[in-house]
Amino acid sequence: MIEALVGFFEENGFIELDQLDFNYLDTVYVSPEQIYGLVQFETEEELRKNWEKAADELAVKLQSRLIKELHMLKWDIYLMVIITQNQIDTSYRKLIENDRHYFRKIVITKNDDPYINRIPFVLDLTTNKELLIFNDNEFFEEFRECLQKSTLSKLPQEFFNPNLNADQLIDFFSSIKKDDLN
Repeated sequence: MIEALVGFFEENGFIELDQLDFNYLDTVYVSPEQIYGLVQFETEEELRKNWEKAADELAVKLQSRLIKELHMLKWDIYLMVIITQNQIDTSYRKLIENDRHYFRKIVITKNDDPYINRIPFVLDLTTNKELLIFNDNEFFEEFRECLQKSTLSKLPQEFFNPNLNADQLIDFFSSIKKDDLN
């Protein structure tokens, strides 16, 4: 499991931080934007005994040493807690993931495959416009709902056409007299 995440980090330009010796962490990967500590446990019992020690180790050996321009990275540190079991107790998983002391913790079990989807800020974006959260039509509908009725009555219906280009919008606004908008 940890190999899949290590492969992801190495393929995406992260650098393994091998200058520090860790007792509980398996490895740490860094980039100019984020730091990820990885620790893998075989059983839930091992997880319960050691995840806090791994978090403390990452905080003391790395987070506390971030100085100057690296100091801002303290807000972008993540502890990836990997457990090779299919699943763990849900309430215990939530306890770990809701613990924001030092940094965010993310628990990954075997059932979370593909594991890459659990990494924060990794987005699988496509160019399919159907997947947009807020497209032009929705923008114009929301905009229309925000305007007062008196303003709406002064605007022609074609104003809300999302297919108008910049020149058409400039022509439209140039044709409106100040008195018409008051």
